[in-house]
Amino acid sequence: MFELDNRKDQLMTVFKLCAANLGMWTRDHFFPATYAQSGWERLRPFFDLPGTIVVTEDQTRVTFNGFNDRQLNRDLAAICARVRERQPRLPDGTTLICELA
Repeated sequence: MFELDNRKDQLMTVFKLCAANLGMWTRDHFFPATYAQSGWERLRPFFDLPGTIVVTEDQTRVTFNGFNDRQLNRDLAAICARVRERQPRLPDGTTLICELA
């Protein structure tokens, strides 16, 4: 017999839990109220969006390319406006700025 080494499985479970918590925290703080009960399936398109990230001395600017869907673009614009309004600070001390290209 041999022992199973499940440390990697436990570590991956912790990472999945952290990612889920970060996604739900982002939803609760920045997404419009219509997304209050949304799960990963509805939020995933926002996290999969292509775009650019430019880091300067005091800002981290994220520019999203946007969607082909008008409603999703309106929701994305609302998210970006809420991020601009709250001016969250990232761990490196820079201010997060989101915009729609």
